[in-house]
Amino acid sequence: MQIVLNSKFLSDLAVPELGARVLELGYDGIDVCVRPGHPVHPGNARAELPGAVDLWRRQGLSCPLATAPTDFVDPAAPGAEGMYAACAEAGVPRLKIGFWRFSPGGDYWQAVDAARRDLEGFARLSEKHGVQTCYQVHSGGCLGSNCAGLMHLIQGFDPRHVGAYPDLGHQALDGEDWEMGLAMVRDHLSVVGIKDAMYRREPERTPPWNPCFVKVGEGCVDWNRCLGILRGFGFEGPLTVHTEYSFDEEIIRQVGYAETSPPNLEEWARADAAWLRRALAALPGAAGGQ
Repeated sequence: MQIVLNSKFLSDLAVPELGARVLELGYDGIDVCVRPGHPVHPGNARAELPGAVDLWRRQGLSCPLATAPTDFVDPAAPGAEGMYAACAEAGVPRLKIGFWRFSPGGDYWQAVDAARRDLEGFARLSEKHGVQTCYQVHSGGCLGSNCAGLMHLIQGFDPRHVGAYPDLGHQALDGEDWEMGLAMVRDHLSVVGIKDAMYRREPERTPPWNPCFVKVGEGCVDWNRCLGILRGFGFEGPLTVHTEYSFDEEIIRQVGYAETSPPNLEEWARADAAWLRRALAALPGAAGGQ
C-alpha cells in the first residue's frame, strides 16, 4: 500500500516545492487537490496537471488520485469533463468528486436517487476517459456518511468506473463494525482515507462529548484491525493522509470549511507517515511482521 499526502493544506507551495516537501515528509506520493487557490486548479488543469505529475514522477513520487472541489457534483457542469480529460492526460487514474448533502427534513431516498442520476453521468465520463470516479465516506450531513450509506450511492455501478473511498476517521464517527463496513465496499474499494478521530469532553457544550480529529494512532480507529482487513483483502491501493488535527467535527461536517493549515502540520504529517509504515510492517504476513 502506498502512503500519499493530500495536498489540501499545502496550497501555497508551487508544484516543484510541493513535491520536495512531500518527499521530505516521508510520503510515496501526492493526492493532489485540484481546487481554487491551488497551483493546479479547475481553470488550468488541462494545461498544468500533466506537467506537474511528470515532474513529481521524476522526483520519485506517484500521483494516484486527484481531489476535486467539494461542490464538484454535477457531471454536466462546465469544466467537469475537462477535469477527467486532465487526469487522463496526466496518467492520474482516480478522481475524487465532491459530496452530495442531505437537507434536514428532506426525503433521504429521493436525495439518493438524484445523486445516483448524477453519478451515472460521472460514470460515463470515467468510462470515456479511463479515470475512475471515487466517492469518499464523510461523516455528518453528507450522503455516504459511512460504508452502508456509500453503497446506497454506488451499488450496481461498474467498479472500474466508480470506486469506494472509505475514510477511517469519518467511519469512527458515523460508522459501523469495521469488518462489516469494509466488506460492504470491497468490490468497489479503490482508495482509503487516513484520519483518526476521538471524542473530547467539553463540559460547556451540549452534548458534553464532541468529536475532533487527532494524529493517527491517538483516536478511536482500530488501526491494527482496519489495516489487517485491508491486507487480508489484498488491497494495494493508496492510503491518503489528510492531516486534519484537532479540528472540531462541527467544522469538518461543514464540507466547504476553510482550508487553513492546522497546527504542527509538518511535524505531525511526518509522524503520521512513519506511524503508518510501522503499523503496516507489523501486520501478520508483512516483511518484519509476526
